[in-house]
Amino acid sequence: ENYVVCKYIAEFWNTLTNMAFFSLAIYGIWNVRSTRQENRFVLCYLGMLIVGLGSWFFHMTLKYEWQLADELPMVYCTCICIYCALRADVKSGTDFFIALALFAYSAIVTLVYLQIRKPVFHQVAYAVEVFIVLIRSTMHQIEIRKTNMRAFQEMQQLFWLGVGAFGLSFFLWNIDNIYCTNLRAIRNSLPAVLAPLFQLHAYWHIGTALGCYASIVYQQYLRLVKLGKVDEYRLRWISNVVPIIEKPAKSN
Repeated sequence: ENYVVCKYIAEFWNTLTNMAFFSLAIYGIWNVRSTRQENRFVLCYLGMLIVGLGSWFFHMTLKYEWQLADELPMVYCTCICIYCALRADVKSGTDFFIALALFAYSAIVTLVYLQIRKPVFHQVAYAVEVFIVLIRSTMHQIEIRKTNMRAFQEMQQLFWLGVGAFGLSFFLWNIDNIYCTNLRAIRNSLPAVLAPLFQLHAYWHIGTALGCYASIVYQQYLRLVKLGKVDEYRLRWISNVVPIIEKPAKSN
């Protein structure tokens, strides 16, 4: 079904839905800058933006080079999130040992993946990173629950939004892989306006973009708690789906 909707785009809907990465990442960068939070989170959102860009060009062209640009930045971006999670309770300074270790991990994954070209290797390498973030985040939550219940509850909301968005997206992605032929038959039997609703891989992009965004907002919130600044900010939800950390204007 390549080049069906547009002769210049191989997988139209899988390409278009990467706009979720662009919009949320740009919005996140704007929010970090406008609320004067740390540049480490700008790097997180830039990584998210690059993931979306790589995915856009891969689904647009289906070329192997762009597949790498889609997959490998996922590893790099998550390394930044790992750094944020491990250094959340450190007031200032840079841990060059952790930074170097994460850089080395990214380099090794890249070199090995370029040699063996097996997607399962990339998936395992990425899953290891996600596991580290989840474990460290859970440990932080356990600590915060003892001292700040409001912060704990709001962090739980962000945590489960991220886990839920990733989990549902992963489920739909697998359904799309397993029942690809059946789904294609369903799309072909429907009117053109309804057929995109069964492009399940497109939902994967939207869900992972939201999950990635929620995970970064979680790290922002965690950092504010650890710095003792969380009371200077508030967590607001746009349409009960998209979280944003705001700094309320001081009243006169």
